Amino acid sequence: MFKQLLLPALILAAGTAEAQGAPPADGKQVSIPLAGRGDVRSFEVTRNGDGIYIQDFRRNWYLARFYSRCLDLPYAFAIGFKSFSSMSLDRGDTVVAGREQCRISSIVRSGPPPKKVRKPRRS
Repeated sequence: MFKQLLLPALILAAGTAEAQGAPPADGKQVSIPLAGRGDVRSFEVTRNGDGIYIQDFRRNWYLARFYSRCLDLPYAFAIGFKSFSSMSLDRGDTVVAGREQCRISSIVRSGPPPKKVRKPRRS
């Protein structure tokens, strides 16, 4: 029984060790490991709604761009993912925000989203 459980555990450990490697060069297409399982820590929509910054559970940031603007996304409190793979979020997968489904055209490693500029108060 122990041997039957050991092999799947080793395969899972090898897969996560590969995902924890050094970050790829900027602009290189990547996939977000385990994003379909609720391992997304936070997200922030780009200003014009054509993409989304996603932070995984390891606190790595990714920028996912869409084929077109996602109008419901800036107002979404939560998002969902439709993925072809159960272990990662890749190019061609879908982000669901309300009734809208937004297909991902690219995913790249990124820094955190830019800070929002606040207008000074009038006196």
